[in-house]
Amino acid sequence: MCTLTWKRDPSDGLEIFFNRDELKTRPIADPPSLHESGDFSFLSPRDPKGAGTWMLANDQGLVVCLLNKWELEGRDIAVPKSRGRLVWSMAQAGSPEEVARLLEDLESYQAFALVAFSPLGDRCWEWDGKELLVKVVPSFMTSSSFQFGAVRAAREACFSTGMAGAEFHASPWEPPSAYSVRMNRPDAQTWSRSRVRVTDRVLWEYFAERPGLIGEPEKMVVELPLR
Repeated sequence: MCTLTWKRDPSDGLEIFFNRDELKTRPIADPPSLHESGDFSFLSPRDPKGAGTWMLANDQGLVVCLLNKWELEGRDIAVPKSRGRLVWSMAQAGSPEEVARLLEDLESYQAFALVAFSPLGDRCWEWDGKELLVKVVPSFMTSSSFQFGAVRAAREACFSTGMAGAEFHASPWEPPSAYSVRMNRPDAQTWSRSRVRVTDRVLWEYFAERPGLIGEPEKMVVELPLR
């Protein structure tokens, strides 16, 4: 359950916005921090339950984002692998082509969409549980485990008004609900909002939401120079 938007600007570089929605019973994720993998440094939050992540940015300027495709789940997998750990394994990738090589054996994963942004180009893949499809990277993506069609339509309607960036992801014009961009329902909510800018460095602004979205989120900022 997530919402992703992005933009590129010749003067401002790449900017990515990502809301992560999750069950209220799931342990709260660790905020983004600096990690090392081989010769690579990268920034990423971490899910303590799955030991993976939904988003990372490394010192090559590569940013990887994953959204679960809940509406396509349902395959029986004897020993399912963590999609979050799949993202974590991409920390040493330097290009979308290297990311693609890590997407060759997906039989043990439930459905997902994955986007790789990089100075060498942007790519999007969708794994439906049977086939991996290469897609054009859309400017807006969202997922939901609850009434996906209606949720997507509501969020697309907001996006089509021209609302964008941090304001769109904070969605101050609408009360939080199952359909809002900044989401809240009895069993799940938006737990974090990320704004990642890539120029000569990665600047990650992370807003950790409070239970029930009550009160202001806690803001954290981490940076990573590019090589």
